[in-house]
Amino acid sequence: MGRGNRMAGRAGELAAIRFLKDNGYRILETNARTPFGEIDMVAEKKGVTIFVEVKARITSSLGPPYLSITKIKERHIVKNALCYLKRRGLVESCWRIDIVSVKLNYEYRVESIELFENAIEDNN
Repeated sequence: MGRGNRMAGRAGELAAIRFLKDNGYRILETNARTPFGEIDMVAEKKGVTIFVEVKARITSSLGPPYLSITKIKERHIVKNALCYLKRRGLVESCWRIDIVSVKLNYEYRVESIELFENAIEDNN
């Protein structure tokens, strides 16, 4: 990943944290590791554990940031979420996966931010 992509990713994650907090989410963990990879954020709202995938882009030539999430990436996110829940004894709890899509300008400032609640379902 190039320096620009890392900077955009970090700016997107910081913007997502502010946005989620402003919308009543309590951030429990960022960059949570599992044997299968990383979960961008784990949050909680109204007793529901929420796994948050953050996608940020500077250019709109490829469409909105959330469009970069493929079916393969969706399965990977679900696998990470299930592993996280199992490790913490939360398999029977209420949970969902949200996506935060952040469009940045060339100075890494937020142009727009969208939240997609329950965007990915466990279809295993």
